[in-house]
Amino acid sequence: MKRIFYDGDLSDSLELQGDYFHYLKNVVRAKPGDILGVLTLEEFAEVQIDQIEKRSASLRVLNKRPALRHDYKLKVYQCLLKREYMDFAVEKYAELGATEIVPVISERSLNDLKEKTMKRYLEISLKAVLQSENEQLPVIHEAIDISKITADAENNILFYERQEGEGKIIASKNMSIIIGPEGGFTDEEYKILLDKGFQPVKPISQILKAETASVVFTGYIRILQEQM
Repeated sequence: MKRIFYDGDLSDSLELQGDYFHYLKNVVRAKPGDILGVLTLEEFAEVQIDQIEKRSASLRVLNKRPALRHDYKLKVYQCLLKREYMDFAVEKYAELGATEIVPVISERSLNDLKEKTMKRYLEISLKAVLQSENEQLPVIHEAIDISKITADAENNILFYERQEGEGKIIASKNMSIIIGPEGGFTDEEYKILLDKGFQPVKPISQILKAETASVVFTGYIRILQEQM
């Protein structure tokens, strides 16, 4: 079932205009009679399209329920990458079901995050959530310096390419992970993260690009959480 997002309350009927209508007509390419899923911040509904006009569409709510919430927490700290790679990482984190995404400024990362960039991250994550049929949007935080990171989950994992030995990941329903920038962490940053309580691991022997690591390691953690 195709899905759309609606930032409002669900009544028995909806009239979509503006950006919502544009997305329905030109992206989803919906037609009268089609049944769609509508996700809000709090609810999920099945709706049927009654009518599509030139600039608006009328939808009838067939049924609705509270949106499903994850039974786990996964906070991803991602050191800022170049635009295309960071956009890719944000998209995949949302698809995989990360509950929080925290952009991080480190010595080898980009060092600025504009308001319009944050807006783009929100739009990217929303589309990824709809595509993957998640019903919980990840919280995307403002960028923080690496020294401000807190290891406040039950298990806090640092994927570190120079780690000697594999290191064992202990899975839990409340985890945080940190993915470094291109070029990795400096020795000082590595020590900072260890002092904060992050556990260094190296699940595979290959050295991965940052955007590749974002998918591989987050997917690995999510599989472990799903199996619990």
